[in-house]
Amino acid sequence: MTRRFMLMVAALLWSVLAVAQPRTSTYEGTERGVTTRIALRVDGSRVEGAMQEGTLALGLRGTLAGQQLTGVIVDPASGRELLPLTGELRGDTLVISVQPDASSPPRRLSLRRVDAAPVAAPSAPSTSAGASAGSLDAAIVGRWRNESQINSAGGAGGFASFSTVRVLELAADGRARQSVRSVGGGGNWSSQGGETVEFVGRWQVRGAELWVQAEGAPAFVRAGTYRRVGERLVTENAQGRQIWER
Repeated sequence: MTRRFMLMVAALLWSVLAVAQPRTSTYEGTERGVTTRIALRVDGSRVEGAMQEGTLALGLRGTLAGQQLTGVIVDPASGRELLPLTGELRGDTLVISVQPDASSPPRRLSLRRVDAAPVAAPSAPSTSAGASAGSLDAAIVGRWRNESQINSAGGAGGFASFSTVRVLELAADGRARQSVRSVGGGGNWSSQGGETVEFVGRWQVRGAELWVQAEGAPAFVRAGTYRRVGERLVTENAQGRQIWER
């Protein structure tokens, strides 16, 4: 009986210590083709983290009361507070809300924890993956640009704008390249990330679908649907719709 009691006490102490230990989790979500990644470190009620959208990196700090998060987005270089942030932890989901000013609607984003389990490998395409299965569409050959932007009223040292620009190059010989660059700035601060190459490989179309093959990959995979609307290219997949301009 004494041994069993001691084991129970030891297990209880271990569980308390485990809860008290700082923990870091990584969350990721995509909205309008822009991926937000947050690494969140929770130490008791204190929260610190890093937030990345494209190549723009920002800091995050605040407090956690139960499952409710209250904090601010900060410039990692100067520590200047840029935007207030609220959120909620729901199991493996982090829901955050950012409101630039009282007159603007909040930006709400749901992010899933991505370090909880290994990501499953994508399943093989159901159709033939050979280059002969597709063709090239001369109507979409060229250099396309997609920009997403968030604006606020700004003010003295306040947040003014944040934009992410993607460039998609579809060459007439079947080569493809996509890169991204992010820029943010306002009042007395600015932050700019360099260009990051997201994809290099080949492209083709199959009906109204765009298929791509990354360098070194054995097969083409479906990237989503596409269509030309005037001088614009509209692509759509599970992550959302993107509108590209030349």
